[in-house]
Amino acid sequence: YWPPQFVIMDGDTLKPRKIVSTRGMTVGTQAYHPEPRVAAIVSSHFNPEFFVNVKETGMVYSVDYRDLSKLKIKMIEAAPFLHDGGFESTHRYVMACGQR
Repeated sequence: YWPPQFVIMDGDTLKPRKIVSTRGMTVGTQAYHPEPRVAAIVSSHFNPEFFVNVKETGMVYSVDYRDLSKLKIKMIEAAPFLHDGGFESTHRYVMACGQR
């Protein structure tokens, strides 16, 4: 769970290519959380993107990694205390569970 970030690495060398902090505001209360943990990372079956569940903030990041110099991240409000997640049977929709 530590540090509060996710890292995109080179597949051959495992050298870090991009480091993205997960620090931010929580869904609902908009309180700043300094150490939100990454609960799950789920890769798309169709596009060069993956989804990151950020546990304490309740955010899901949709990360388009086609161009690492211009990384595109969509932040989707979900629910606080996200846990694991994955795709449903058609592999088109991401599902995640949370405590609230």
